[in-house]
Amino acid sequence: MGLVDCFVSVVVPLSNCGSIINGFLDEVTGILQANYTNYELVLVDDGSSDDTAERVKEALGRHACVRYLRLSRKFGTEIAIASGLESVIGDYTVVMLPECDPPSLIPELVAQARAGQGVVFGVRRNREGDPLWLRLGAFIFYGLARFVFRWRLPRNGTEFRVLSRQVVNAISRIKDRYRYLSLLSFYVGYASQSFVYTPVSRSSRRRRGFFDAVSLAIGMIVAYSTHPLRWVTWVGVGASLLNLLYMSYVVGIYLFMPQVQEGWTTMSLQSSGMFFLLFTLLAVLAEYIGRLVEESSERPLYYVMEERNSNVLVAERRTNVVPESAPLPKVSNG
Repeated sequence: MGLVDCFVSVVVPLSNCGSIINGFLDEVTGILQANYTNYELVLVDDGSSDDTAERVKEALGRHACVRYLRLSRKFGTEIAIASGLESVIGDYTVVMLPECDPPSLIPELVAQARAGQGVVFGVRRNREGDPLWLRLGAFIFYGLARFVFRWRLPRNGTEFRVLSRQVVNAISRIKDRYRYLSLLSFYVGYASQSFVYTPVSRSSRRRRGFFDAVSLAIGMIVAYSTHPLRWVTWVGVGASLLNLLYMSYVVGIYLFMPQVQEGWTTMSLQSSGMFFLLFTLLAVLAEYIGRLVEESSERPLYYVMEERNSNVLVAERRTNVVPESAPLPKVSNG
């Protein structure tokens, strides 16, 4: 099968991937070279503390069409992906993690995107290897996401995906500090298609801890939905009505009962209940206010400390010269 005449970009966030980067580069560049007339591989180093930078710099002399962006510190996988998306020039962009995503699927996924899908996103076949608490938490989160985001977020979705040029441009225009590619891919509204795959098992696979997973879920909900605020509003209204009824009850007892015993238990329950609701409201509001403060600061999402390129950045497999010129149409003076 011949080369596909399109430009494919691949964005790969790196985080302490020194032990696997050489094998991954050999595999992915081999597949790109064998399938596409033009391609580029954008490696974004998200503040690695091992020898990832040294290994990548050495590999730049062996592989063509590779660009290396080294961020000044660890900004997180989502920001690293965003920095890569802002620099790619391809017709289609593949986003993948080197620890678990198989490069062999790239040709099939790009073909689906070329068939008219703006987003082709990966879904894990199962969650084997994940602890029980993470599986249960994922089940609860994906069920809740339907009511929070008002669209069906695919269960077990991954960062592995292909984005068309239109989708990349649309996502790059969004400058939110809290970015989640899995949500942004649906937010922009282009046609999407899922594919099911089994992640490969490489060393240095990044896993989220309990608090990281909870923080991620809260961050996604707060950043992309105001429904928790609406829920808080209704809870506040309901509590106010109950408090009003209780006040009416107290007045009625005072007017119609000859003797009133001290209501220490009732008052204690009311006070504790109201304080519980109050602090719940404050917690939710604090989350949104904190995000508003950070978003209003308008600081750059990331800083690039170093940028390196291969000696060859564009595969020279064709020229922009036609074999012969077509005759110009005659212009009538009449």
